[in-house]
Amino acid sequence: MKAYVQDQLISILFFYSQVGILLIIARLASSVSAEAISTANLMYMLLVATSFLVIYHIFRYMKYREIYQFTAKETNEAAWLPDAPDQLTRQLKEHYEKQYHAYKQQLEKLHAEKKQENMFMQQWVHQMKTPLSVISLTIENEQINLPHAFKQDMEEELDRMKNGLQLALYQSRLQQFERDFHVEKIDLNQLVRTVIQEYKSSFIRHHVYPKIEIPSNTYIYSDQKWLGFVLGQITSNAIKYASGTKTNITFSTDNQYGYYTLSIIDQGIGIPKQDIKQVFHPFFTGENGRNYQESTGMGLYLTKQICDELHHQVSIDSEVKKGTKISISFNAS
Repeated sequence: MKAYVQDQLISILFFYSQVGILLIIARLASSVSAEAISTANLMYMLLVATSFLVIYHIFRYMKYREIYQFTAKETNEAAWLPDAPDQLTRQLKEHYEKQYHAYKQQLEKLHAEKKQENMFMQQWVHQMKTPLSVISLTIENEQINLPHAFKQDMEEELDRMKNGLQLALYQSRLQQFERDFHVEKIDLNQLVRTVIQEYKSSFIRHHVYPKIEIPSNTYIYSDQKWLGFVLGQITSNAIKYASGTKTNITFSTDNQYGYYTLSIIDQGIGIPKQDIKQVFHPFFTGENGRNYQESTGMGLYLTKQICDELHHQVSIDSEVKKGTKISISFNAS
């Protein structure tokens, strides 16, 4: 009702301005004829005119009520509009519905294209893993005949390619995260050991060493596949930025106030203070990324996105030339 009154305010003011002019004319006419019109009669005239105005607007509001009520409430029936009471609103309704259906068709087309693109990406990644595995096995079988430096370089490039494929695969899967995760009870100590085993050769090549300070039977609830990817990305970064330091990368846990917190601590080059707040942004590489050309700026971005989906809290603390600490907090089991 309030919206209707606001729309009709100008017409109401116009009506009373006309009534005011008529009352003035009536006063002037009475002064000319020397027969005064009483104030009571003037008020009666005003009351009659107002009554007709109220009746008119009640009728008009009832006619448009559904439209005003529709615009005032939230509804999921985005394509539905009340029956149009006149030609103008009928034309607006037809125009709106045409636009909505065109938008809906375009949106469905984009969703289908996106789904097809994700399926292609996932199939392509899986296809690329096969030749990488063959190359890796070939190098391992021929390691006696290969120069040590050449073998290390090849393993380094293979690891970069595997990591890049993993990033592409999980970025694609993240679009349909709700269909691709399963929360279960996980032995955190065992999961960390599995991740370290996957990066065993990378630890050796970069002369850094894993150190596990996680008690046995430390259980958390999460998705093992997604959390394993997150820990892998953090571990890969820790190895890369602590390369050659001959220091430990420490995996430790803490339990306070009902929450487990897993911390991964390296003693590498650290992150400049001005970059810390942006490391979770997509494609952000910062000062360190410019020094390490293979950095994509997507690893920590996906880490943050996945942790948000899993309802884990991820934080980062770092100091240049002293190292970096990334922490993930879970609900205690």
